Amino acid sequence: MKQLKYIFSAIIVLLFTACEDVIDVKLNDEDIDLYAVSAKITTEDEPYVYLYKGMPVNDDNGFTGVSGAVVTISDNQEPQNSVVLTDSNGESGFYTVPEDIDYYGVPGVEYTMTIKVGELTFTATEFLVPVVAIDSIQVRASLRGDKRFLGVFTYGPESPGLGDYYKWDLYVNDELLSDAEYIILASDEFVDGNYIDGLEIFTDFHDPEETDERLIKFMDEVQVKQTSISEFAYDFYYQMYEQNQTGFLFSVPPANIKGNITSSDGKEVLGLFTAHDISNSNVVLVDESIESGLDERP
Repeated sequence: MKQLKYIFSAIIVLLFTACEDVIDVKLNDEDIDLYAVSAKITTEDEPYVYLYKGMPVNDDNGFTGVSGAVVTISDNQEPQNSVVLTDSNGESGFYTVPEDIDYYGVPGVEYTMTIKVGELTFTATEFLVPVVAIDSIQVRASLRGDKRFLGVFTYGPESPGLGDYYKWDLYVNDELLSDAEYIILASDEFVDGNYIDGLEIFTDFHDPEETDERLIKFMDEVQVKQTSISEFAYDFYYQMYEQNQTGFLFSVPPANIKGNITSSDGKEVLGLFTAHDISNSNVVLVDESIESGLDERP
């Protein structure tokens, strides 16, 4: 129970666009001219960079993407392997790898993102930490809520040596559950080197009298992607979690979260550049055998 309580204390808030990780940073009126960046490279997907400008918090419009920048991703290998990303035609400020080039993250390699926009240069560096492979997942009645909700459980080893940080992405019918409350992170502080035998990473809480509110339904397909993150990213997301609690009696006051992106003019740049290794789980079909384990009391 100790390891379970610890891991679930690290549930973090993160908002997404279609390409998953776009940081929704809390701003004040003094921050409207700050640049912001959301950028990622993984072993499964080619890198992307989203460059945009901040705005007042009372502005209902979307972020203003910044086009025309020179965006480069490079590694620390000899010889160096780098790629210049191109400005997407579909979304202003969104930069992707050219169609005729393959560029995927490699475990154990350090990556640097460089953005040149006007007279400014933004840089960030992240080490792509290898992730231990996930053995499997199960979908069954949750350990919480008197078996009235489905839970998603992971199984697999945790690599020996403290300092591993994990993020799990949950997919239902190939669609990422991308709302803030569905992002889950953990460190290995209390489980280092152990076999993780059925960790409940997600519980499909809903009003038991409103079954339409279920996110995982009969005959849905469920899959989990277990990914590595750096300690810096873990701390960044944890601060975002704390800021999401603002408005409560003991919540922290809102403030910009310091990311890992630096600017040549010394000004703050909002957001984060991350690198992830990815291990995909099996796909579970929520069939009658799983549904029968639920308590269907009205």
